[in-house]
Order: sequence, then C-alpha cells, then structure tokens
Amino acid sequence: MQEHEVLKFNTMEELQHTLKKEIDLLQKKSDEYSKLIGEKLRDGQSSTPGEFDEIKAVLDAPKDGKKKPVKKKESTQWKQFQSVQIYDGICLKGELEIYFQGLEALKIKLEKLKKISESIDALLAQGLKKDLGCLVLITVDSFRMTFLRGSQKKARFAYKSIFSVEAEKPIEVKI
Repeated sequence: MQEHEVLKFNTMEELQHTLKKEIDLLQKKSDEYSKLIGEKLRDGQSSTPGEFDEIKAVLDAPKDGKKKPVKKKESTQWKQFQSVQIYDGICLKGELEIYFQGLEALKIKLEKLKKISESIDALLAQGLKKDLGCLVLITVDSFRMTFLRGSQKKARFAYKSIFSVEAEKPIEVKI
C-alpha cells in the first residue's frame, strides 16, 4: 500500500487479507535490511575499525529500561544538489546511514499497519459485518474508512419460464 492511496474493498475480509499481506511484506523487508546492516558492520569492523567509531558510539548508547528521546545528529557529509542529497565520499558510512533511515521508516509504517489491523479486528469483534464493503484512504498520519452501500449488486426480479404457443394448423384449400 502506498501513502495517499484510495483503495476499494468489497468485503472487510478482503481488507484484512490485504493488510496482513502488507504487514508480512514490510516485516520481510525489515528483516532483510537488518541482516544487511549487520553484515556491513561485521565486514567493516574487520577492514577499517577507525571508520566505525562514530557508528559504534551511536549503537552502543546506554540501554535503560526506559526509552528516552534521542537527538539524532545530522551528518554534515550530505550535500544538496538541486532536489537531491548526495553523500560526500565513497564509503560504507553513507550506505549505512541510508539503510538505517530506511529501516526506521519501515518500522514506523509496520507499527502503523499493525495498529490499523488490530483496530479492524476490534471492529469486527464488536459486530461489524464481514461482508460489508469499504473505501479506504491511507495517508502519512491517518487511516480513513467509509462503508459502501451494497457492494454486491442485487438481482433484479425476473420470471423465467418456457413460453410455447402451438401454431395453428394450416388450412388446405383444394381446387
């Protein structure tokens, strides 16, 4: 699902199924990014340990049971060129920054979709009909849903039968 996308579902089950598929896809991407970051960090430690001191300091921050808001440092090595930011240098640090930012964005979207899915499940548990159609708008900060009237077309009344009429017997004229 893309941000700012309008989607139509014929049933609530279809919406649930789509949300589940999207959650699974985001979870796989998140795991993939985590593996890539781990591999890059392990490979980088063996080749150039001095380059990763800054990254290590950020990763080895004191771990308390409570989460504290962390101020993120903006790297000064990113240069603006028109509407594109380019990393100044060819090294692993820029690559890792991109992976970390991508992983963070994926996790935020994943948490949002999980909360939406839980809310839909709660609505269905409250008695919402599963065969009800809906129209959904997904934005960065909200999920809006409206229900549609009669997502399935009702059959019109029709009388079907075989209608047969016996033809008149032809009159023979003899001359």
